[in-house]
Amino acid sequence: MNPEAPSRRPAKRVAVVGGSRYLGAHLVGMLLRNESVERVLAIDSVKPSPQHRRRMRDAEFVRLDPQSPRLQGILRDAEIDTVVHAGLHQTDFAPGGRAAVKEANIMGSMHVIAACGRAATVKRFVLIPPTAGSAPAGIGPAPSPEHLAPRRQPSGGIPLDHLAVEGYVRGMSRKRPDIDVTILRIPAILGLPDPTVVGELLLPSVAPVLAGFDPRIQLLHPQDALDALLHATMGATPGTYNIAGDGVLTLSQAIRRAGHVPLPVLPPTFKLAARLLSSQGLRDIGVSQLRFLRFGRAVDTTRMRTEFGFTPRYTTDEALHAYLVDSGAEPLVTRATLERTTAKVAALLPSPVARRLRAGVDTTLDELEALGALPEPLEEEAL
Repeated sequence: MNPEAPSRRPAKRVAVVGGSRYLGAHLVGMLLRNESVERVLAIDSVKPSPQHRRRMRDAEFVRLDPQSPRLQGILRDAEIDTVVHAGLHQTDFAPGGRAAVKEANIMGSMHVIAACGRAATVKRFVLIPPTAGSAPAGIGPAPSPEHLAPRRQPSGGIPLDHLAVEGYVRGMSRKRPDIDVTILRIPAILGLPDPTVVGELLLPSVAPVLAGFDPRIQLLHPQDALDALLHATMGATPGTYNIAGDGVLTLSQAIRRAGHVPLPVLPPTFKLAARLLSSQGLRDIGVSQLRFLRFGRAVDTTRMRTEFGFTPRYTTDEALHAYLVDSGAEPLVTRATLERTTAKVAALLPSPVARRLRAGVDTTLDELEALGALPEPLEEEAL
């Protein structure tokens, strides 16, 4: 982070919507350690877990559905000057499935934004949708900058939710130009309690991927996400910013660095393959996630540095490595164990699929050896 970035209207009284979730709860704790912040409200429809409650320290917790008409009065009575909306669902992997996620994302956000627009004390609003919500993935080879409008609207799912919410935020900004609005578009954050498509595909020894596609991915370390969110909350220059670590990986590279094997499957059979091969399964994967698995998403982060004044500590590669170490999924397989596992799985598959699997294993072994992630041959023989 650049400590010399310009500051505007330092936050004194902050409300964090989605305060029971990982990012919200950790942000609340960070705000309470800041001497310039006088009061912090954590607002959510569910109670925080004991772990998150410890992170929130002595913050005031208000159990309230964001759609409640009481929200405006709470913001007014507490004289809240800064609202952080950290309550958006990032995937459809939530209780109630797609219908519940859409209700929470669209209707919940509409009520939060409307309450902020009517509360005269609110002077800053911060939103954190993922980069997948900023524009359809896979359009052009170059990273996508913040200022370009999508060439095509998302067909549905989470990206369309977040694009709609961004529109509501901009509508509020036009009606209340005195409110500084900051939108942080973030890529996949591995290691959070909420599952992600990328995280799910790094778990199984044999991970299904879409045949003919190798999507680009960018990652953000959880600590970088929190630091960027705190930077926006405390008065960084408002605007819309892509927040991501340096560098881009392909999905197959990430899977191989986990010590696992990507298995190309045809799109119509992907859901079935995911259920058969994944330990947890990609539950109810939607159209937007399947589109991401075709094209991925890469973004331009120039304005993050030059205008927002923030530089992540971790690159995409380092964020992936940190996740693999923390999750215990380091690429420490041996050639012998991987070949034995491959033989067992291949015996259950049709011949064309089995051949693709063996080819994927060979590529994985070559990449792991290049990374120095495979033990020496003598160690393999001892096993």
